[in-house]
Formats: sequence, structure tokens, C-alpha cells
Amino acid sequence: MIPELRSVGLEFTRWQDALEAAYGSGALRVTGEVRDGQVLQYDDPSGARLVILAVEPYGSFASFSGGVETAAHLSMIDDIVGVLDIVADTPLLQVRGQGAPVIASVTATVAQGPLLSEEGALEYQPVQVSALAANVGVHTTPEDAAMAGVLRVGTVESKGMADLNSGATAPHSTATIAVEVASADRRTTALTGQRFWVCTVNAPFAFTVVVPDSPDTPEITTGTILSGDVQFTATAVDPASCSSGGCGCGSGGCGGSCG
Repeated sequence: MIPELRSVGLEFTRWQDALEAAYGSGALRVTGEVRDGQVLQYDDPSGARLVILAVEPYGSFASFSGGVETAAHLSMIDDIVGVLDIVADTPLLQVRGQGAPVIASVTATVAQGPLLSEEGALEYQPVQVSALAANVGVHTTPEDAAMAGVLRVGTVESKGMADLNSGATAPHSTATIAVEVASADRRTTALTGQRFWVCTVNAPFAFTVVVPDSPDTPEITTGTILSGDVQFTATAVDPASCSSGGCGCGSGGCGGSCG
């Protein structure tokens, strides 16, 4: 089992099987070119997404499209993982020309990462931030959550940021969350027919949590508490430029929510 694939209803035994299924779907598309290679993307109608870097250092990761938006300063660490400094931006701050405070910092895989890795930081960038459940408990009441050891709700602890600051490991997007669901709906992937939950949370910032739907998973509704390990992923919404060539989203070179 590959947790990040299972979280978006694309459960395969091997990554190779997932990639072959995406190729066979006829829905795999090129979203950009980088270093004489290509970035490929499979977007399922359910929102499940696979991103494939078909050039050195090569790589693939699961993602999700269509989640809630927030604003962040985005800086890529490498072709795949970036740092998101989530900001509490408001129209009033914009009118006054004041900087917005950073309310959280996480590492995340970025759908357009290979195309943005050689760019500078993007400030106040609209992003769709999603957390792919790796090992997440579903608690139907605050009492159930407390019995499971969840004492604080509305928290995100980015292990990726902690490890990045220590330099102990390669960049990654792992985090631990304890959040309350504001809304939830169940989706079914076209590629596999598997179901998963798409949950919106508002604290400590607005993001989406995707959770596999299994027989032992309780019904997720408003007020349900989710806690455990996740992998953050993000999509930059209409970035001004996706490569040094300034391809722009209108040309289809950005991928993500642009294409």
C-alpha cells in the first residue's frame, strides 16, 4: 500500500502500476518542459492527480486539485518540494500596503514545482494546499478525539520544515495535523472506481484534507476531527510565469489549475 496514492482513491501495489494506469487512460498530458525533458500530469475528474517528472532527477508524486485556496510565499527547495509560508492576507492590508503576517510554514510537493524550481520566490501566491492522509484517525466527537490523545485541535506541525532546518534528511512534505472538518464530501475516481473523502478545514489555515474511504472509516461530517500523519501538496493558482521562458498559464505551460 502506498498511502499518498490510497488517500486520493488511486490505490496500487506499486508506483509503476499507477503510472501505467495513468498512461493507459489517455488522459496523461504534458504540462511543461524543463531541462530538455517533460513534466506530465494525470488529472482525474475526482480531483486526484499524479505528477511525473520525466527528466533527471526523475520522480512522481500524488497530489490533489480543486481544493480551497489560501495565500502563501512559495519558495522551491528542489524540483518537487517547496516551502509555503502561509499568510493571513486581507483586502484591508492590501489597501493599506501592509505586509500580511505569516501564520504557518509547511513543506509541500508542488504540482508546478519542476517549472518553478529555477524561479525566485513567489510572494502572496494563491495556492491550493491539500494534505494527503498517510495515517490519519477519524474522530466523530471531541470526546473520541480526546480519548485517542488529541488534546489540541487546529494544529499543523510540519516535520518537513523541522528536518529542513536541521539538515538531517532530504526535503520531504510530511506533517502531523489535528483539525476540525468544516465540510466534507465523498468522491469516486474515474481511473480506479475507488472512493475517498475530500474535507475542508479552516484552522490553523484554510486547506483540504483527503482521506481514503474504507469500510472501517466513520462517516465524515462537519465537526469530525482528523488527526495524524499527512503529506502536504500544493498547486500554484495562475502563477505569473511557470518557467524562465515566461510561458504563462494561458499557453497551457503551467499545468495545475491553469490547464
